[in-house]
Amino acid sequence: MIFHSPSARTGAVILAGGQGLRMGGCDKPLLSIADVPVLTRLIDRLQPQCQALAISANGNPDRFSAWGLPVLPDTMPDCGPLAGVLAALAWGQSHNLETVLTVPGDTPFIPANLMADLLPAPAVAVSDGRQHPLVATWPVSAFHALQDWLNQPDFPDKLRVRVFARTLGIREVTFAAGSYDPFFNINTPDEYATACTLADKEQADDR
Repeated sequence: MIFHSPSARTGAVILAGGQGLRMGGCDKPLLSIADVPVLTRLIDRLQPQCQALAISANGNPDRFSAWGLPVLPDTMPDCGPLAGVLAALAWGQSHNLETVLTVPGDTPFIPANLMADLLPAPAVAVSDGRQHPLVATWPVSAFHALQDWLNQPDFPDKLRVRVFARTLGIREVTFAAGSYDPFFNINTPDEYATACTLADKEQADDR
């Protein structure tokens, strides 16, 4: 699905491959906060920022059919989140994109200016002194570099996103944290409860 925007030749991929084990095993993007699935919130934030949008996930893609987006399975097994980045870059190649933004599927409060602030690629988001390796822009031209990286024999930290990103000369972009971190993510039931509270407050403030 292609969305027209001023941000030419950019795409975004929502990384929905996590198993949500600390949440008892679930697709965290399908959790609802303020009666809206996290995935819907992410799409609403990302859609105006890029030309094309997709979801990176394994398993039965039908669970995401209601959103009408391409679902990209991993093409290299046992590579962790970097497999999702690789699938995103391959998809970017097929859509003649220059840059792909990746965003974890459990971050419901991403900024509306995320893509613009993370251009040019490669760049990674930082907030409150903490780097968020999967909130990043990647040049589609890095596909072969990542593929070669993952095809290497195993070595310590091979699958760490930030270790590969450093080989591209990725730069950090700091985002201000207001009343909450814009890259707050849901990992536990307590964090889910916090996200629901924050979303209710956000909704009330918008009225």
